[in-house]
Amino acid sequence: MNPAAPDQQLPLSTSSGGFWKPFLIVSAVVVGLLFVSGSAVYVWAQQYEGRIPPGVSIAGIDVSGQDPEHIRQLLQSRIDTILTNGISVTVEGETKTLMLASLSSTDLIEDVAFDLDTLLTMVMAGHHPNPVIDSLKMLSSAVEAEEQDIIFATEEDRIKQHLRELFPEKEILSQNASFVITHAESDWSVEVEEGHAGREFVWQPFFAELENQLAFLTTTGVSLSLIDKSPDVSRELATSQMDQARSSLLAAPYPIVFEDLSWELTAEELMSLLSPGVDGHITFNDEAYAQWVEKITGVVNQNTQDARLVIENGRVTEFVESHDGKTTDMESLRSSLLSRIQSASADPVELVVNITEPTVKTEDVNDLGIDEMLGVGTSSYRGSPTNRRGNIQNGVNLLNGLLIPPGETFSLLAALSPFTLENGYLPELVIKGDKITPEIGGGLCQIGTTTFRATMNSGLPVVERQNHSLVVSYYNDPSNGNPGTDATIYEPAPDFKFTNDTEHYILFQAENLTDAQQLQFTFWGTSDGRTGSYSPPVVERWIPVPEKQIVETTDLEPGVEQCQNSHIGADASFTYTVTRPDASVQETLFTSHYRPLPEICLVGVEELTETPTEVTNETLP
Repeated sequence: MNPAAPDQQLPLSTSSGGFWKPFLIVSAVVVGLLFVSGSAVYVWAQQYEGRIPPGVSIAGIDVSGQDPEHIRQLLQSRIDTILTNGISVTVEGETKTLMLASLSSTDLIEDVAFDLDTLLTMVMAGHHPNPVIDSLKMLSSAVEAEEQDIIFATEEDRIKQHLRELFPEKEILSQNASFVITHAESDWSVEVEEGHAGREFVWQPFFAELENQLAFLTTTGVSLSLIDKSPDVSRELATSQMDQARSSLLAAPYPIVFEDLSWELTAEELMSLLSPGVDGHITFNDEAYAQWVEKITGVVNQNTQDARLVIENGRVTEFVESHDGKTTDMESLRSSLLSRIQSASADPVELVVNITEPTVKTEDVNDLGIDEMLGVGTSSYRGSPTNRRGNIQNGVNLLNGLLIPPGETFSLLAALSPFTLENGYLPELVIKGDKITPEIGGGLCQIGTTTFRATMNSGLPVVERQNHSLVVSYYNDPSNGNPGTDATIYEPAPDFKFTNDTEHYILFQAENLTDAQQLQFTFWGTSDGRTGSYSPPVVERWIPVPEKQIVETTDLEPGVEQCQNSHIGADASFTYTVTRPDASVQETLFTSHYRPLPEICLVGVEELTETPTEVTNETLP
């Protein structure tokens, strides 16, 4: 047979196989090899079913093929150790232990929040439900190694505060040159007092190194350096503003007006507020101005008041009308006043006040649709100390009667804020490293836990919830006494939030049953037929208590010991179920880790001993 010409087609087949027979044989062999190879890949990939895919590392450690729950426990154990022991910080050769958690009564406030749930979910997302696709993904994962970082967030402001308390004599803030003003008869004398340089902490490299170590779950110690800081306002710059200051005093008083109200900034008041500015113009001393302006804000400002109802024994017994909130525009007031004193002009300052309308207005309550109980949550605070009980009662007072509009996401922190003495809260003692200090608002996690349970029994969507760090009897579930159904809150985080996804208002009824020392929160509204419930929490494992921890302190007399109880650790879970009128069921699994805490005893000493802590990752697989 002659070779085919270029423009001719080869025959598709011949009676004897002809030209294609060798090709078909080769193709069959290739397909067979691919089948055998694919089968081998499939069999190989099966070993990773339910396990971490190949080529995956966490915090620099190869975890390929490991049981994710086993890795969770190992990582959690390391995190617990870090949070319990803290991290050593060295400042100019002096080393102390920075605690990353503060113990307030039975509530543990952590300055670093780790998120293992999200981390392991991301790791296991490498799998696919289709076994063939999953095999290919496992093969790809083995070829392309994947490094996963530990997920965490730090509360930098709280850590800075702790470090300043830990090294109170190290940082010296620079001081600007200032005015010395005296009044003689009808004239004013302005002199300048020299400022001074300071030494201030350099935060950026400290937090970069701290976060690097936390990312690898190691705490080998971090250095915190200081930098010399010159004053922003020199003597020369302040001297150039003396005439401005004198002129502003001679032009006083400066009137401020709002509706039928009026105030004056007198010369006697102004002399304590004036300060030389960095831009060559006189300005206000921030601290002194903040105190002075309270005489205005204390009269003008008022919180927004939503319309409220109080239900007792199923009947409305009280009605509170709504009113607008008023907030002084502080930036406008300061800017206007500075403009007047810098130009020595006594023209009145028109006070700007921002108005905030209530979410629930009085006219809205005429047809709220509140006609039945949606769900109830309870918790016991039996045995709580006096101030803790006082804070719980204050929280109940702030919540009782709140109306939550349809579609709104309710924030418990927002409803309870601000956490101040003026808002009714009391201080509780907090252990921060080697210090015992009072802190406002302890015990409000009892409020968070009770609200969480009422939310679930009402079948409402939970938007944000974080369990406590410790197993505490106050928060154990009433169904079986196990931990697992609690919710912690602490400003600015964590918060507890839920959404009113009904088509009607929800009334938040908060009751404190003082005789039983129990909280009972009830949500009232209009039911759409859904039911909510949660299963009794199950403890998967109890974690033993570590050895007793001794912490030296100069807050106690030498030899005096003050101890905080130990807490056993646990891993617990439960299922939250919402059943709709159409019989559809939505289930959400909530898991909680409670870290074990040793008995912590503060022992009084005359001088602290340096005992830096160090954690490495040698125990990880």
